[in-house]
Amino acid sequence: MKFDFLKPAELAQRNVLILGLGSFGGGSGCAKALHSIGAKVTISDLRNPEQLQESITALKQYDIPMVLGEHPEHLFAATDVIVVNPAVPNDSPIWELAEKHKCILTTEVNLAIAHSAHVPTIAVTGTHGKSTCVSLLKHLLGKDCLLAGNLGGSFLEQVLEQPKHARIVVEMSSFQCERLIAPIGWPNIAILTNFAADHLDRHGDLKSYAAAKKRLIKYQDKTNTILVPGSDEQSIEWKEAAKGSWVELDKIKLESFGLTKDDLPFSEPYRMPSLIAALQATHMLNEVISKHSLINYPGLKHRMHHITDQHGRKLIDNGIATHPDPTTAALKNLAGKVVLLAGGKDKNLNLDEILNAARGDTRMYLYGEGGKRLAKKCKSHSIWHEHFPNFAIACKKALSNLERNETLLFSPTFASYDEFNNFSERAQLFLKFAEETPIDSS
Repeated sequence: MKFDFLKPAELAQRNVLILGLGSFGGGSGCAKALHSIGAKVTISDLRNPEQLQESITALKQYDIPMVLGEHPEHLFAATDVIVVNPAVPNDSPIWELAEKHKCILTTEVNLAIAHSAHVPTIAVTGTHGKSTCVSLLKHLLGKDCLLAGNLGGSFLEQVLEQPKHARIVVEMSSFQCERLIAPIGWPNIAILTNFAADHLDRHGDLKSYAAAKKRLIKYQDKTNTILVPGSDEQSIEWKEAAKGSWVELDKIKLESFGLTKDDLPFSEPYRMPSLIAALQATHMLNEVISKHSLINYPGLKHRMHHITDQHGRKLIDNGIATHPDPTTAALKNLAGKVVLLAGGKDKNLNLDEILNAARGDTRMYLYGEGGKRLAKKCKSHSIWHEHFPNFAIACKKALSNLERNETLLFSPTFASYDEFNNFSERAQLFLKFAEETPIDSS
């Protein structure tokens, strides 16, 4: 499929089909933004209204037609431009329909970049740590910095409504990078937090996944910079492709910023690359790094959020974890007895390191197809485990059976799409069950 470079203003008075409404506000925000500039917007999504209720509610006051549960051909025949949601797979039949009816393809992110390319931008990708990196950058750079992209909401809506920001920090998933079209010289700074196997069900193999990520630096020029983890294979490939300068993050010490570990909001080794990247980018922008601001970084929901609930249980909400690596890192770095709640849609990633990180007293409450595969491995490693048919049963059992000297780590490890629309919906339900489920005193 071929994507075109378009500016939002070029869509005024044209028939625009938004393909995929989504659940995090990107599709609804994009629809509102294009409607505001005079585009004739229609929305189509394969999901039913019950699955999209929040997004539909957000558009209630707008006169925007929606076709849900299907992508009928007549929509393509009546469309000039299609704004494709990142989640639309590469083997979807929509590509043939778009070509048949000579539709122009773009994405919400590409439109936003075309409109805001004059604003100095830091773009961040990576398998893990993207959200921490961008949110910390926003925290350090302050109110004149716009935070956008994969973290949620519509990048396009933000840049149209808030055009006067001094800088932009944008998180980019592999799905967004894969279809990236940008002006030459964008982004000013590109960051790769790390790289590991993920989303192979979408990209097919590790090489294609890596190529999708690397598109983030395709449009850079000699004035631009990339920050890479170090001397790993992907870092080497990025450095070889760099048109400007590059920095290896593992060569940078806290002392170079006048900082010690006591100045940091967190110190887990696996989170440090994201922190160092944010500090280095802030330094490159000639901004003063405030120790007070740094140590008071509040963090993000569902990312190693430590909680003591109303029943006195020690819980960790790491609901963002849809990959084995964050779960492995958490198990390695947590002290004391840990109970793991994990499961979901299996992406067939390697689970061996989770077993290696689990101690002899670790217990696991598992669910779904992913949990079933992990349960088999637990059995061969003599790790206590129990598998349940769904998330709700597993979660309530883990909560009610948690002992006073244990910490419950909710780190799903697998995708949420077997039972939920997204990871956030699953994490919110975990917090709800934590409120409602008493400790079993029997």
